[in-house]
Amino acid sequence: MAEIQLEKQQEPAKLRIYIGAAPGVGKTYDMLNDAYNLLHQQGVDVVIGLVEPHGRKETEDRIRDLEIVPLRVIPYRGVNLKEMDVDAILARHPNTVVVDELAHTNVPGSKNRKRYEDVLELLDAGINVMTAVNIQHLETLNDAVSRSANTTIRETIPDNFLKRADEVVNVDVTVDELRSRLRQGKIYAAEKVEQSLANFFRKGNLNML
Repeated sequence: MAEIQLEKQQEPAKLRIYIGAAPGVGKTYDMLNDAYNLLHQQGVDVVIGLVEPHGRKETEDRIRDLEIVPLRVIPYRGVNLKEMDVDAILARHPNTVVVDELAHTNVPGSKNRKRYEDVLELLDAGINVMTAVNIQHLETLNDAVSRSANTTIRETIPDNFLKRADEVVNVDVTVDELRSRLRQGKIYAAEKVEQSLANFFRKGNLNML
């Protein structure tokens, strides 16, 4: 009698979200550190799909020898812009991919309109994703944050995206430590510091977040 082999059912891809109250709390840094440890301590095939260091040397140093999938160049209004190359990641098909700036809106001409839609496509293909986002980008908090911070938050993700997560990692520092990092130039360039301290990085707003 012919032997019947049952196909092993593939487990759904895992989604880990690093969430923080504000820029500069260390989400990307921690995410890259965990990715590096996965590669070197557990032998997991990890690549970087996209990381935004924002000129922060500590974050750039965390990339170390992690493989980076080259970004896709998209011509837009006479300039060449770069976005995460979803098709290249699908072709490479690592075990896990690091995707920063989850709430980002992609350049017109990209495969998907929003980066979180890119992430869903990668998950559907069986690739685990590590990603990062600030709490003000959740849709239901958008109005409250805009009022408190006196700024418009244009890029959001639907709250139900968090329900897809297998793990949510809260990355936090104290309000005073965060404002100190800002003054030291570890978050934004020097010319943006005073304006940021007076608006988004006001103690009252950070405490609310």
